Amino acid sequence: MNIIVLQVSWHNIETQLGGEKISSLLWCIGIIAATQLLKKPLAKIVTKLIAKITNRFTDKKHSAVFQGLIVKPIESLIQVVLFYVALSQLTVLLNSLLMHRIRNKHEEFAIRLGDIVDHIFLFLVILFTTLALSRIIDFIYHIQLQKAQEERNKGRQQLLPLLKDVVKVVLWTIGAFWVLGSVFHVNVPALVTGLGIGGVAIALAAKESIENLFAAFTILTDKPFQVDDSIKLGAIEGTVERIGFRSTRLRGPDGTSLIIPNKKLVYENLENLTDRAKRRMRMVMNIKYGIPYPALQQLTKDLREMLQHTLYVTDPIEIALEGFAENVFQLAVTYFLPEPLPKDNPLASIKQEVNMRIYDIVSRYAGDNVSVTETKQPEEPNDEEREADKKEDSII
Repeated sequence: MNIIVLQVSWHNIETQLGGEKISSLLWCIGIIAATQLLKKPLAKIVTKLIAKITNRFTDKKHSAVFQGLIVKPIESLIQVVLFYVALSQLTVLLNSLLMHRIRNKHEEFAIRLGDIVDHIFLFLVILFTTLALSRIIDFIYHIQLQKAQEERNKGRQQLLPLLKDVVKVVLWTIGAFWVLGSVFHVNVPALVTGLGIGGVAIALAAKESIENLFAAFTILTDKPFQVDDSIKLGAIEGTVERIGFRSTRLRGPDGTSLIIPNKKLVYENLENLTDRAKRRMRMVMNIKYGIPYPALQQLTKDLREMLQHTLYVTDPIEIALEGFAENVFQLAVTYFLPEPLPKDNPLASIKQEVNMRIYDIVSRYAGDNVSVTETKQPEEPNDEEREADKKEDSII
């Protein structure tokens, strides 16, 4: 009697999941549990094996960087493969139908749970494989950038980030087509042909982005500036941090991050402040009438001597009576500073010292009857102003 009860209970357990064997369930649970315990050690072993291969082509000091980049994708890939092996043990469950439709005598449409598992597995394998390859590209970029920095090759330093982005875009595009063809069974050649036909419409819609992309290649080939150069575009001034597909990132004097479209850097007048040998400084003083001619001569002489004995100030030094207004005359002071300036003496501190000395000398002769203005470079007219000037010229 007891034997009969045990046999009935065992039979009920075996048929809980539609006839799936208890051994298959145990294998599935065991593999999943083992995966959770062993995925990290297995990922480290695989990563170390790959690192040993890469050490033949690179320095061993890069091994830790490589393992840090690739260990996570490898771990996820191992987990997906072992989970698929675990679910493959449930043959009865995977063969169960989720949808079954007979359209006619010769056509039948059926979706099994195993088909969905297969597609999800293939999608995850493609995803994590592409991610692992993307991390390898990051590793190669890290090595090449470090070499360029050691060799002080600024051309390669600004080309490598853009090249890395291009390769990664191509890689993920291939991965996306791989998913469409293998997982969703899309006719990839027909899709590519359709994209080629619609390329004109896409190009028109992405006109700004394409212009900025070609401008980026113009900047990299013509090299009007490089990474770490200080540039000035109209009223915008900053240090180049990165040249990207669409825009270039600058760091302003106050630490502000400035994003400038590449086409603006190509089409508008740009000053490379790093490329100059000297920095021109100029200020104009408005002084009220009343200073005698001999005193004015002595004033200009004192200013010149002061500038000649000021640290970092270089020739030519010009002090000129520039013009006359209704109540004041204008005295212009022009001098030059070396470029680049010493790091321990920034431009602001040097200007402060020079201006204070100029004020000390001028105040002896003019008292409070003086105002100082620092001249600025004339700004370039914008497109609307140019069109207006053309219309005025045509009317004349």
